[in-house]
Amino acid sequence: MELSSNVITDVLTPLAVYRLQKPGEKPSQVEAEKTSTAAADAEETTEGQSPSWDHDKFIDSLTSVSTPRWRLDGVDPDGRRFFAVPLFAIDKQPVRIDVWLPPFEEYPRKLRKILKPEEAIYAPKDQLLSLPISKFLLKTLEEWLPTIPNLERDYLTAPFGSRIIVADIAASIEDMTIHLLPDYDIEHNMCSVDKLKKAWHSSVKEEECPPTIDLGEIKFKKQIHEAISLVTLPAHLGDKLVVLKSLLRDQRYMYNEIKTLLSLAPHENLMPRPLFIVTKKSKFGGRKGVAGFVMEYFEGGSLKDLLLNNKARGAGLSMRQKFRFARQLTEVLIHVNRHRLGFYPDLKPDNLVIRSSKAQRDKGEGKEVMDLVLLDLEQRGGWFSWSPPEVVYVEYMEILATWLDCEHEAEKQLVSKQLQDCIDGWEATSQSTRYKDKEGGFSFPWKALLQERLETGSQRLERAQVFMLGKLLWCLFEGEARVRCGIDHEVLQENDGKDWIGFPQFDSRKTPSEIRDLIKECTSGEPEWEVDEKKRRKAGLVLKGGKLVPAQTVSGGRNVDEITDTATEDTTRAFWKRELERADAFMDELLLHKHGHIDAIPMGGILAEAERRPLLLDVLSRLVEVENVVL
Repeated sequence: MELSSNVITDVLTPLAVYRLQKPGEKPSQVEAEKTSTAAADAEETTEGQSPSWDHDKFIDSLTSVSTPRWRLDGVDPDGRRFFAVPLFAIDKQPVRIDVWLPPFEEYPRKLRKILKPEEAIYAPKDQLLSLPISKFLLKTLEEWLPTIPNLERDYLTAPFGSRIIVADIAASIEDMTIHLLPDYDIEHNMCSVDKLKKAWHSSVKEEECPPTIDLGEIKFKKQIHEAISLVTLPAHLGDKLVVLKSLLRDQRYMYNEIKTLLSLAPHENLMPRPLFIVTKKSKFGGRKGVAGFVMEYFEGGSLKDLLLNNKARGAGLSMRQKFRFARQLTEVLIHVNRHRLGFYPDLKPDNLVIRSSKAQRDKGEGKEVMDLVLLDLEQRGGWFSWSPPEVVYVEYMEILATWLDCEHEAEKQLVSKQLQDCIDGWEATSQSTRYKDKEGGFSFPWKALLQERLETGSQRLERAQVFMLGKLLWCLFEGEARVRCGIDHEVLQENDGKDWIGFPQFDSRKTPSEIRDLIKECTSGEPEWEVDEKKRRKAGLVLKGGKLVPAQTVSGGRNVDEITDTATEDTTRAFWKRELERADAFMDELLLHKHGHIDAIPMGGILAEAERRPLLLDVLSRLVEVENVVL
């Protein structure tokens, strides 16, 4: 199955059960898109190309210019939002203007075959500039810039978070429509510093608030992520590189992160508190709002980058370093959970950065010792493959209750009622543009666990985090950056992966048996551990040759060209159907638990399995004990 702009809804969520065609039913949206594409192939003549369009000359034109006026810093995981920056914006006030390309399905078919825009979804960061779509975008922007009078002025004075929209794709810039589209909503919805302080008065002390600076005091250097800009603050920090974090979508998560960072006591393995709060005066109305915050930049990169680089080089962490990381991670989670509202719901290698401990060296290998630092405290929840079953099954139901279309209104209402019956105060998730302070953030399943801890002293919230810790320990000791289980966003991060293993496979040379046992206990309740093969979670999908295909067909050695879209759709639909059956059974457990019918909850159910997980202090004690034996 080729990647499409709808891959998340069609494949990576339980909506796939409804979006993909079932045997004997009318064609699904996916099938309809394929039919439409085939028709477009047959009809396409000069669409998307000028009369002088030449296939070979077009390919030859995709080369970099000698004196470029644009730079490409990165791309969003959707493959459509590019962090392309005009050079005149370097060392100026950050404006956060990204370039948006149309959905892949809207490309003229012949150009799509050449440009391969879907590669932007899964290509490694260091290969981005070599992609045909990247070369085409830079070429297009180079040709577009001189055609727009006063573009530099309009760009630098545009509202924060405006967009450059490439409305259509063609071989010639003359046949394309490109706009700089001002967006006033982002600035309009920013909260003032005073409003935030008032909302947080019970959890953030006035003296804990960092100083406030204006966005105009910041100089932009590079955009390395949707929310992360590398910047300098000449008047405050000289030429030292720091991070400006700013969200253009769902700013409520950014505000919740600022509150969380200011509420938690400092810890050596926790992201330090913001250095500055950054405000921006609105272009519409003149009101000042919080646009982001400045924090320390860790040049060592993420744990994910470290693990990927090690694997590419055939290297690995020393056993001493593995245990050091494992202890630090467990200790910082213990620290976070000591706060009344503290918990961490998005544990994965991407959210841990490396800090070199130059004062220490590994006694065994003489290498510089590294430390982990936990960041990203938005508390919005994590990916399906990392989240514990008691959270992810509720999230599945939330997706159905929120995003099912009118054709499935009955199912939507039924699921909504299940959620309302099981979780007090549940309401459908909205892409809210207005921030309203909420204790524990905005994820209902995680907030429900937090509320239970506050009211009864329950340890279910802690055990849910231990589940993610178990998977992170697996990554650390096995040297893998991804867990590769189930179907979620991780599938799109790795094309043609070689010699990979997925959780819960182990290499006895890498992970001591005592740690394997600990990981299994931490991840109790994961369907991959089911003894009954019929109940065990089956392999999902992998990305091979740029196409989504069933994992078992690739492991069986089949050529990707021999695998039909129908086989991929059948595997996807069967996977999500089984996941929803598990989720439905868990909702029954939740209802029994809520009404105190503990004896009626199945012994082998999710709630019972979750209780088998150790607590964080137990995990730390076991790690120290095994480390003393192994090293």
